[in-house]
Amino acid sequence: MNKHNKWWVLLVTMAATGLVFLDNTIMPVSLPTIQREMNLSGTGLVWVVNSYLLTLMTLMIIGGKLYDLFGMRNTYFVGLTIFGLGSIIGGLSYATWSLIAGRVIQGAGGALLIPTTGALFIELFPAGKRARAIGINTGLSSIFMMLGPVVGGFLTEYLSWRFIFWVNLPIVIFGLAMVYWLLSPGEKKKGSFHFTGAITLSLAIVLFVVALMEGERWHWSSPLTLSFFAASIALLFTFILTSRRNDHPLLDLSIFKQPLFFHANLAIFITQFLLMVNVLWAIYFQNELNFSPARTGVLIVLASLPVLIFAPIGGYLADRFGFRLPMSLGFISLVFSLLWLTIFASRGSIAILLPGLIPFGCGVTMILSPGFAAALSNVSPEKLGSASGMTTSLRQLAATLGIALMSGIYYTVYANTHSFQSAFKVVSLFAAGLSLFGLLLVLFLFNQKATCTVREK
Repeated sequence: MNKHNKWWVLLVTMAATGLVFLDNTIMPVSLPTIQREMNLSGTGLVWVVNSYLLTLMTLMIIGGKLYDLFGMRNTYFVGLTIFGLGSIIGGLSYATWSLIAGRVIQGAGGALLIPTTGALFIELFPAGKRARAIGINTGLSSIFMMLGPVVGGFLTEYLSWRFIFWVNLPIVIFGLAMVYWLLSPGEKKKGSFHFTGAITLSLAIVLFVVALMEGERWHWSSPLTLSFFAASIALLFTFILTSRRNDHPLLDLSIFKQPLFFHANLAIFITQFLLMVNVLWAIYFQNELNFSPARTGVLIVLASLPVLIFAPIGGYLADRFGFRLPMSLGFISLVFSLLWLTIFASRGSIAILLPGLIPFGCGVTMILSPGFAAALSNVSPEKLGSASGMTTSLRQLAATLGIALMSGIYYTVYANTHSFQSAFKVVSLFAAGLSLFGLLLVLFLFNQKATCTVREK
């Protein structure tokens, strides 16, 4: 790619990341209509959502490895095509199995797009502009995330729920055109695909995540749940052993020996875990404060608005001053936000809630954009895809764990106290403590001078 065209690549990444963001938020508002029209069971409805997330999480590392082997243009082209195919199938579905199949195919496409996007920024942009480029992409792509509930509601009410799938197709076509126009074909890179590693790691992730998703329904101490966790651990050890013996492993585990990669991924994991507290906000605002769904949605959208501004700012600060400054400010914002909500959330006034909600959105953004750049900054170019896949897969795992653990705490406290307010305060204090741990991690383990240093190709 010509150096003058590098910023135009944001058109490609915005389309790719925007598709995945949009698909995460456009679906929930349409679920009641889908369930009614297709006569879905409760379990079937849950797996319409979970099948996409599970496929996305399972295949991200594989998608990153394919980027390492076949390059950005090929991986993007195939990923967008697969996502578009899944959207067509989902929109045409008249049975539960075909709807879930469409979601699985969408997840497979997304698993190629997301790690490719992260690796692309590190590969194309010079050291002083990488975090900024990631921040700008995050801000632009977040527009899709915020528009998702609005677009989904409008399409479902005035057209058909099927259009929540078909609305992806113009974005897919636009993305394919930008890929063809902006990205050079490249050459097939050296190496081979580690099929044994791909199978064992995928099965390990599937079993672990299914156990998390179904643990409450199956009971956490049941033989079925425990056997899923045990099999997952056994498969993970098998993956590690086979990877060490393979000349071209799916994931080079030695990258975890790089302090910046390990610490940045830990900070990202904590932040993504904390981000799932907004699911409990929606429950608390409606059950305890008697907010309407629309009012609750507006509040959460307002909390997300800082992403548009602070994602580029966080990237700029990381490029200019190092990763520690913006990420520290981010965790400070999270601690303030969660303590504010612990103290004042019972008041029930939007004017009182917003000073706690808005810093949360600022904090998450100031951590994730620089954190992603930090995680990949010292990774060699031939490992960028698989490293990006690992980082994004860990984010998805953190989200799943966050929902499971924090909702477990929330409902356990409620069962003992019969008070949503007490449950909310306990979860908020737990999250504030975890945010403080994240702050200490960044302050003491991140080198203030650390910036993007991956060598240019």
